[in-house]
Amino acid sequence: MAKQLTESFEVGSGIPERQGYAGGWEHLADELKRVDLLIRLAWGRQNGGERDRAMDPFRGLVITEDEVAGLLQAEGGRTGRVEANEADKQLELRLAILDETIERKIGISARAGVYLPLPYLAEMFDLSGLEAQAIVFCLAVELDRKYEKLFGFLQDDVTCRFPTIDLIFKLLDLTEEQKLDSRSLFSPKRPLMRYMFRASADAESRPVLTRPLQLDERIVRFLTQQESLDETMAAFASMRYPSDSVPGLLLDFDIQERMRTFMDASRRKTDEERDVVFLLHGPEGAGKKLQIMHFCRHYEQPLLLVDLKLLSDESGKSKSFHLWLEHVFREAILLQAVIAFTNVHTFIPEESVLPEEQEALQGRGSWARLDELISGIRSFHGVIFLLSEKAWRPAALTGRGAFIEVSFAIPDNLARKALWETFGASHRVASNVDWGVTAGKFRLTPGKIRAALATARDVADWTNGAGSAIGEDELYRACYMQVQHRLEKRATRLTPRYTWDDVILPPEQKEQLKNACNQMKFRHVVYGEWGFDRKLSYGKGLSMLFAGPPGTGKTMSAEVIASELRLEIYKIDLSQVISKYIGETEKNLQEVFQEAQLSNAILFFDETDALFGKRSEVKSSHDKYANVEVAFLLQKMEEYEGISVLATNYLQNIDEAFMRRLNYVIKYPFPDADYREQIWRSMFPKEAPLSDDVDFRFLGRTFQIAGGNIKNTVVSAAFLAAERREPIGMKHILKAAIHEIAKSGAMVLKEQLGVYNDLLVE
Repeated sequence: MAKQLTESFEVGSGIPERQGYAGGWEHLADELKRVDLLIRLAWGRQNGGERDRAMDPFRGLVITEDEVAGLLQAEGGRTGRVEANEADKQLELRLAILDETIERKIGISARAGVYLPLPYLAEMFDLSGLEAQAIVFCLAVELDRKYEKLFGFLQDDVTCRFPTIDLIFKLLDLTEEQKLDSRSLFSPKRPLMRYMFRASADAESRPVLTRPLQLDERIVRFLTQQESLDETMAAFASMRYPSDSVPGLLLDFDIQERMRTFMDASRRKTDEERDVVFLLHGPEGAGKKLQIMHFCRHYEQPLLLVDLKLLSDESGKSKSFHLWLEHVFREAILLQAVIAFTNVHTFIPEESVLPEEQEALQGRGSWARLDELISGIRSFHGVIFLLSEKAWRPAALTGRGAFIEVSFAIPDNLARKALWETFGASHRVASNVDWGVTAGKFRLTPGKIRAALATARDVADWTNGAGSAIGEDELYRACYMQVQHRLEKRATRLTPRYTWDDVILPPEQKEQLKNACNQMKFRHVVYGEWGFDRKLSYGKGLSMLFAGPPGTGKTMSAEVIASELRLEIYKIDLSQVISKYIGETEKNLQEVFQEAQLSNAILFFDETDALFGKRSEVKSSHDKYANVEVAFLLQKMEEYEGISVLATNYLQNIDEAFMRRLNYVIKYPFPDADYREQIWRSMFPKEAPLSDDVDFRFLGRTFQIAGGNIKNTVVSAAFLAAERREPIGMKHILKAAIHEIAKSGAMVLKEQLGVYNDLLVE
């Protein structure tokens, strides 16, 4: 039988080949020939001569020597046997020639620029010759099923179809000392075991030497050149290549230049590429990802984008978070890609969690995943980008390699206007759309401006028909669809229904309200075109105080402003925000303004008397913290670039120093008889059936009530009339007015009603 194993080989002509490999498959073919030679040698050592084992009745359960010889008979050939020593010598000679041929052809291919997956894999993961050979043994099983039987025979276990560490040592004919030295190569921390093999479910129950080694499917596909990205990662990862088209930069050219300059300087300092982590933080759509694409294109490196939120969601379905991360780092090494982790802010601890609490949470839930992420980053050699919506400086990363923070902000008014004009040029837009006004109203990032236009295009097509122009209504709706916030947690959204005609105020107050609107409409001119934006570090928003008795039109005015500017408005009841616990009020206010920055909405603070008292000498700790809360609210209003409105019933309770820092203080007087008459008239819709006997002049002079009370009276009177199927008349209005006034503890005398008193007699 030994003759069968050897006679199919011929030593060759002795003329060395001067050509390298044409490709990976040709190289793998030689590697498999080498595997065959090593198996024959191991088979010869294991059997030590000829033995006849007639076990045909057990075919399928055992593997016979004749079956092994047949599998190893590469091209048929002569049969017969030779002495074991003679066979070994021929096989060893053939093996030596093949080893020299493979080594020489790999070198020639490398110099010719021919890509060979196996040598590339060994170089990228710094694998030793033994580790590379172990991969070849495991790959053989994936390429030809004959090796399942051969490996089963050599391991005396027909069910063991994959190589084990023990079999690898046996095939390579290692001494006991070499085996001991080589065991460290199969440590879980080494790249071989960390990246190349599948995790076996029963691995822990078997001795290390006899654990089957099966190549991970991704490594098999890589060695056989089947695809460029691990398809199992498609749920949370994607690739960008230097040849892909990339939109040009419109902003932050200095950031790109500084990143390149830093990388070039880092590479000049050392022969090896320096490990660098860039943290790019800023609002969504600010251009962080685009900057990375330009960076990778400049250095001609592929980019591996990994969404941490989606990766976290995917964890547990088929693989653990740790294993998915290992696959990410393996993919980056395989493709020599730059890694960019997006949505990093979803992993960053809340600021409210104290350091001592963080330590107690280590290893639990999301904290365990954060630890694994940091650990993986620390062990990776190369360039990593972290994309986050908020800043983060983990101590574990700042002490490793270089850690560079890059901050992105929402563009200023002038830049936003330019972006709207640039992106809007590719859309059909109505003539009434003013890009400057739009830029002033909505603090959107470049990405969200582009997305808003695309959404507005769809809204216009749906609303007005395909191909119709984008109008203000469609554009503003689309802008709000780009905003994601949680203001509803602390506020109530109001739906503006009033117009300027509904606001019954003296000319001075009405003019102030219109001036406030104009300040928002033309902020793009003043702050942008005229350069005032550079003169102001804060206070570029619009803060107002509406002061007056209840029902005088403060809430209505806020709604009219929202309607005029086409902005969303949220009503915040300060009595629900204030907390008796020290620091809790500031925390609640911080949350409101933080969400408001995302919403571009008007903030209407109602019932501010719960917070604003007359600031005076501090006589107790409670007084001290009440003043702190007022100062904090003022600070946040100044920082907010949108509109914030405060409403109070008692102007005298507001500190003058506080009012001086507001843009507008509008005083709402109690309406006199003439204004009350106007309010009465304005409250009835044109569709409402109104009796001829309604005397608006009498109502305005008789009932000294504010607009809010007049509204309640009119609505009640309408229901009284509807009940009787009658037009709304004086008897309904008078009856409703008496009930409304009674709510405040007052009474209406008969003498006040005069000639209309008889209408109340049923």
